[in-house]
Amino acid sequence: MPRWGLIDRPVLRLPETESRLQRWAAAAPGLLFLVGGLLGLAAAAELFRYGILLYNRTRLVSPTTLVVSDALVMFAEVASIVIGIAAAIASACWLISRRQVIFERAGTQDPRSARGILVGSLIPILSLAMPGVFLTELVDAKGGSDRPRALVLVRIWWAAWVINWGFVLAAILWRFRDSLQSRADGVLFSALVALVGLAVVLLTIRLIRTIDDQRWRGNDRKAPTRWTVSVQCETEPAAAKVPVS
Repeated sequence: MPRWGLIDRPVLRLPETESRLQRWAAAAPGLLFLVGGLLGLAAAAELFRYGILLYNRTRLVSPTTLVVSDALVMFAEVASIVIGIAAAIASACWLISRRQVIFERAGTQDPRSARGILVGSLIPILSLAMPGVFLTELVDAKGGSDRPRALVLVRIWWAAWVINWGFVLAAILWRFRDSLQSRADGVLFSALVALVGLAVVLLTIRLIRTIDDQRWRGNDRKAPTRWTVSVQCETEPAAAKVPVS
């Protein structure tokens, strides 16, 4: 029986006994979904505040509306930062855990230490370059037919990650501008920064699901159908023997 193309790599499975690292890794997608919701709320809160500023150009705004707007913006920003830090740590733990499993499956050990991956993933400036390197090594070690698509996704995520931090830095520098128009524009720019962060979070979830061979909801992807050619061999009648004189 021909066996080429008929063997699929098994779905990535973790040991039943989970360590603290694996528990953090398992929590990464959930925390990322939570951060995404908070960033969406932050963008909506900033747009609501900008609408209040436009309304206030010609009419007075009630103090209650202002308090609600300020509270919504403050809650969304603070919560997204706090949960975002937890999500970043969990994502780094997921990266360490998956690298350990995949390199072990390949019959080798991860050449990078867990501490080195944490430092490269969480320390500013280093975190702009090293996560993309770690993910590229992970995809190369995993291999498989979906390797080219996963590498493209890693590069897209890497570029979006760097762009996101560029927006964050620009938003911080924007706060030093003192004019009223600059502050109003800063509200709109903050909404844009939150939307860019939301896009990066969604890309991160997509990348995690792709490497784990899962769909958006976390269920395993079905193995692709393999089609083979069925050949029926028909027995031809034996040729009549002619006596030779």
